[in-house]
Amino acid sequence: TCALAMAEAERYLPGFLAALEPLLARHGLREAPILLRVSGCPNGCSRPYLAEIALVGKAPGRYTLFLGGDHRGQRLNTLYRDNVTEAQILEALEPLLARYAAERDADERFGDFLHRSGLIDLPPYPTHRQIAVELHA
Repeated sequence: TCALAMAEAERYLPGFLAALEPLLARHGLREAPILLRVSGCPNGCSRPYLAEIALVGKAPGRYTLFLGGDHRGQRLNTLYRDNVTEAQILEALEPLLARYAAERDADERFGDFLHRSGLIDLPPYPTHRQIAVELHA
C-alpha cells in the first residue's frame, strides 16, 4: 500500500476480481489469459499502462480505465473511461468481452483483439519530425 494512492489498489483487487469473474464466466472467458493491473495512483508503479485492462486510481472508489496494452508489455494501452466506479467499469467491459468471446481469432489476446477490431483506436502519436516542426514553428 502506497501513501500516494488516490484509491485502493491492493485491497481493492480481490473484490474487483470477484465482481469480474461472473462477467468472464458468462462469456466463456473464465480461463482467458487477460492481463489486468491496478494502481492506486497515476505514478503507475504496478505498470498499469502496459496491461490489457488497467485501473488507475483517481479518487476513493473511482478509477481511470485503460484498455489495449499487450500481454508482453510492448504496447501502451489507451484511456477508455475516466473517473468511473466499479459498476461503470463492469458496464464498459461487458460489450467488449462479449465481442471478444464471439469474434476473436484463435489464440488472440484481448488487447490485440481490441485494436484489430477497431473497438479502441491507437492514439495518433506524432513522429519526432512533427514534434520538431511544431516546436520551431
